[in-house]
Amino acid sequence: MQPEARIALATLAFAALHSALASRAVKDAAVARLGEARCRAVYRLMYVAQAVPTAAALVLYVGRRRTTTDVWRVRGPAAALMHAGQAAALFGVAATAWAGGLARLAGLDGLRAFARGEPVPVDPAAQGPEADPADGELLVRGGYRVSRHPLNAFAVPVLWLVPHLTTGRLAFNAVATAYLWVGSLHEASRLRRLYGARYAAYERSGVPFFVPRPGPLLTLSVEALRRLPGLRGATRTAEVRPTDAL
Repeated sequence: MQPEARIALATLAFAALHSALASRAVKDAAVARLGEARCRAVYRLMYVAQAVPTAAALVLYVGRRRTTTDVWRVRGPAAALMHAGQAAALFGVAATAWAGGLARLAGLDGLRAFARGEPVPVDPAAQGPEADPADGELLVRGGYRVSRHPLNAFAVPVLWLVPHLTTGRLAFNAVATAYLWVGSLHEASRLRRLYGARYAAYERSGVPFFVPRPGPLLTLSVEALRRLPGLRGATRTAEVRPTDAL
């Protein structure tokens, strides 16, 4: 089997594992075994705990599967621009995670509440805007103002803006990009079930499903730089004006 095929299969196996662990069936099985409160407290954290080493193992595997065919090799100022694009995309990932609450995304909020004997918050159905505890409206902030799935969308330029792309890396990038897109579709489905009309209003707000528009992205970048180290402020879905076309 060619190295490119091995890399594609390894990436598909990684995607299948992560999709299965994020599925409703597996979560229901965990609830049946651990109880709802305990499952809420540990499941998200356990998911992240396995995601980090398996992702690292996949990256190491791809890096070690050397291929002799170059798709492109960019040098000089153009390569520097590509690295700058990757850095900007990574900044978008970090800013979005910060705005959404690192402890919430990592599952630490639930574990802390369980340890204190407090009500355990509902595990996030997907990577999306959180609901305001006061009135339930979605808080659209950070990257969620320029893409409905910014963590996945910002990962794409990190994959492709590489000065040296081999056929092996091409196989990995193609499968990973498809997984990010399909994963965003599944996330949207789960968020619609969880939030109903509130998420429908967000979908009608004009925020793109995946690829951010340049203007709003530039505005958000300037705001983020001004507000480092954190992002303050949020836009409620009730305040977002739907586009005229919808």
